[in-house]
Amino acid sequence: MVKTYNYEFIDKEQLKNFIEKQRLRLYTNILAQIFVGNGTWKEIQEIQFIMKELLPDVQLIGCTSSAAILDGKIVEGKTVINFTLFEHTKVETGLIQITDHDKKIETDNIDLKAIIAYTTQPSIQIRDFFNDIPTEREVIVAGGSATNSSGKEVLVFTSDSVTSNGIVFVKLYNPNLFIATYHNTEYCKIGESIKITKAENNRILSINNEKPVRFFEKSFGSYLKDFHQAGCELPFMFVKNGDDKLCFIKDILPDGTMKASLELRSGDELYMVYVDLVRMIDSSILHLNRLANYSVETVFTFINMRRKDLFESFTKQELHHLQALGEVSGLITLSEGMAGSVTDKTTNFSVAAIALSETEKLPIASKKDVETAIEETETETLPAATRKKFHYHFTSEMSNQLYFANTMKLLKKQLSYLSCSLEKANRMLFYDKDTELPNRLKITETVDNLIIDRVHKKFAVLFIDIDRFKLINDSFGHYVGDMVIGIIANRLKSLLTDDIFIGRFAGDKFTVILRKELDAKQIMILANKILLSISEPLDYEGHEFAISASIGVSYYPDDGKDTETILRNADTAMNRAKKYGGNQIIFFASEMNVQIKYKFELENYLRRAIEKNELFLLYQPVVDLQTGRINGSEALIRWNHPNLGLISPMEFIPIAEETGLIHEIGKWVLMEGCRQNQEWFDRGYDELFISINVSARQFLHPTFVEHLHGSLQNSGMDPKKLHLELTETGMIDNVEKSIAIMKEIQNLGVKISIDDFGTGYSSLSYLKNLPIDTLKIDRSFINNFKSETVDYSIVKAIITMGNGLSVKVVAEGVETYEQLIELKKMNCDYAQGYYIEKPVHPDRFIEIINNKKFQIS
Repeated sequence: MVKTYNYEFIDKEQLKNFIEKQRLRLYTNILAQIFVGNGTWKEIQEIQFIMKELLPDVQLIGCTSSAAILDGKIVEGKTVINFTLFEHTKVETGLIQITDHDKKIETDNIDLKAIIAYTTQPSIQIRDFFNDIPTEREVIVAGGSATNSSGKEVLVFTSDSVTSNGIVFVKLYNPNLFIATYHNTEYCKIGESIKITKAENNRILSINNEKPVRFFEKSFGSYLKDFHQAGCELPFMFVKNGDDKLCFIKDILPDGTMKASLELRSGDELYMVYVDLVRMIDSSILHLNRLANYSVETVFTFINMRRKDLFESFTKQELHHLQALGEVSGLITLSEGMAGSVTDKTTNFSVAAIALSETEKLPIASKKDVETAIEETETETLPAATRKKFHYHFTSEMSNQLYFANTMKLLKKQLSYLSCSLEKANRMLFYDKDTELPNRLKITETVDNLIIDRVHKKFAVLFIDIDRFKLINDSFGHYVGDMVIGIIANRLKSLLTDDIFIGRFAGDKFTVILRKELDAKQIMILANKILLSISEPLDYEGHEFAISASIGVSYYPDDGKDTETILRNADTAMNRAKKYGGNQIIFFASEMNVQIKYKFELENYLRRAIEKNELFLLYQPVVDLQTGRINGSEALIRWNHPNLGLISPMEFIPIAEETGLIHEIGKWVLMEGCRQNQEWFDRGYDELFISINVSARQFLHPTFVEHLHGSLQNSGMDPKKLHLELTETGMIDNVEKSIAIMKEIQNLGVKISIDDFGTGYSSLSYLKNLPIDTLKIDRSFINNFKSETVDYSIVKAIITMGNGLSVKVVAEGVETYEQLIELKKMNCDYAQGYYIEKPVHPDRFIEIINNKKFQIS
């Protein structure tokens, strides 16, 4: 015996009472189907937890659903639990993720009688996830795709898992299980035939010698353009060898071709169809009468959403009749389906159902018998007694639907529904959710299409990147960053015309495609309008943001003949604009690619430079201006490549910063610098200190202090002899964290210098808070170091400030004796530069110390 209880879930306590009242814990084979009306992950997980506690051995599947069946009626927005109790049937549930392409469920058990499944995507073919079922056995596969009319995620679940991209199923094992099917949709052809001019398997390549999507655009409107993976099935009648077969357009592909539910060939004809209500009523009565001859104990039903909405009165009566046969449970689906071992009956506008019983077998009745009975119904030869068993009351709604014109309206509604589903899929696939601008995929497709359509015509691509946008995110958070991006996107939209395409490529990067051919002057005018629009002041909670952007421009076909090259070259030009300080427009030039290739080669060589001993240090003497003696050095890294020769730090240090190689290089410099200074100490030069440059990225790395400590220990060097030089601008980006790390360094005994002082933009405001020992005056101020100049006054102010803060001051870039004398008069402590000595090898450094003392009077 099979028994079903339908229950509306309210709370845990009421469910517990229901389970106890029906004594459900006494049964071993229980299937619970749970339809969570417009549910969420959290709601589903709560129900899973409750079910595990109250019925730990229950076999459970479920899904979100805009409506479900309760006591023979359709209810919306409620959570309905259907408990089906089997006496002799084994129940087994499972879940498959769509991403598990190769995973299939075995179906070779000879006792398998039926599979019921719910999916998250209407285009999924349920049978594709189960290994081939032997044709000699009739195994019913039924179910449909879940819905969620609230706009939330569509979800399916078992007792242990939930997914938004998969399928849940239950397999029923019992060779004696009685299963009868009910499936009712009747279509009729309408209009002229549509000729397929080219097809391949189930893919339609052209209709009437043009792309399928173009054909339908002309027939039904432009809303079909560019849409992908239709969530609904569009029905047609397929004429093959004089026979009519139902065929569905299941997917509209990016290239404008379509996938059908059947294999098609060139020359085949399709007809559009409409649903014939008269035939549906007659067919329903026939099927219901057939099922009434058997002891039906329970009915599982799957009602298509469009069937419910467009044939509401008829569907309610049909459901009432099914309830008269046995307790009905089920849900409203987006795309329902049912199949035997061979024939697939996936349709729309239908009700699919299976009637179950463990007490009586289904007599042998073929599909042909049913079709014959339907034909008899149409010719009114069915016995009157049989006709009276089930009766449909014609409502005004049903009467109206009998008219051809109104049936056409239903067809238009179906097409409209398809359009909405496609448009939603299109928005998700091709548009950025934050700005509603076309995304990277759409940008690429647009360039593709322009190249196809304009083989001999020019067009331009502009890449726009917001300058120093990371500073906004780091300072104010990503919420403010997203808000700024949204405002900039709206400003760009205001520039739109029919010939201008604007999209968000990624992050703070936008792309403009100029479909109309413009010369360089016209592009400059437009690009400057973009820069001006972006630079308009932007206020947020009292903060005013001064925003600028960099723009790179590439031309088709001058700068590339394919999409990838055009976009890459616009990006390259944009990066050049940023490198030159931003807030400007750069047109792509082919030599940029040469430089990029060279940079790429340098990066690859640099990764192996340490292990190949290609890096080395030079040491520039630092002189004490009071004694005239050399008492320290600055370690400066150099790279000698075996083929390229000496490579300037100005070339390879930025690459090391970008790639993260700076951490390994910086670690090596610390080890080698400390080792060399300790070697000099062991040779009796015990007063020498060494200054080592540390990049901001290296300094802020979590393991920097640990590496520093290790270098000191391995070399045995006195920490007081080590000075670390940090750039002023590197400290500004994260002052609090910088101060914390600097204090850790000073606790080791190491001294800290601020390098290139005076070039930052907030020096005086934060300098007093930094734990430092030395200031290094940037060489740019020493270059024009003459009395009565601005640079002279700046140097004097820095030295005075250093003396006031009790920190040592070093002037770098000293190139004349006069500069040396003036610096001493100003009470500057140390100096270095080419006048004193250029950077030299370790042995030469010792020679200089032994032979040189500067007389500074």
